[in-house]
Amino acid sequence: MSLTEVVRFGVTAEILKKTEDSLREAGREGYELFVLWSGVQDEESFAVRSAHVPRQTSSRSRDGLLVRVEGEALHKLNVWLYEHGEQLAAQIHAHPQEAFHSDTDDTFAIAAQEGSLSLVAADFCALGLLHSSSAAFRLTPSGWFDAETPVTELIQVDRA
Repeated sequence: MSLTEVVRFGVTAEILKKTEDSLREAGREGYELFVLWSGVQDEESFAVRSAHVPRQTSSRSRDGLLVRVEGEALHKLNVWLYEHGEQLAAQIHAHPQEAFHSDTDDTFAIAAQEGSLSLVAADFCALGLLHSSSAAFRLTPSGWFDAETPVTELIQVDRA
């Protein structure tokens, strides 16, 4: 199976809250942060089982914000994914204003499998990830493109 087949990402309310809280906390300090979602695929659905906040370095300059996840942290994540039978499917971060996929987001993506999801929340996630101000992108052989499905339809929250 390929992530390109996935039309629905299911996430628990707990994982969504952890993701939003992490983005907002970094945003209060004026920084971006990556949260990564992993889980398992069942045909057209992907069940997000885990949210990861790997060790990362955030910086800001007059040119903007930058966040980097070093190779050692990525290796540790890959070992964890293997040991737990999960695959990385999504990367999430927030921008200080509007949600878009920057050239840096395109070039230095962490989620690198075709069909991966990249969610970008506006205003450091002030209105939440599942708000119309957020944007969703999918990785294709030609690069990252607008998912063409609103975040609110692509991500479904298990409220149980």
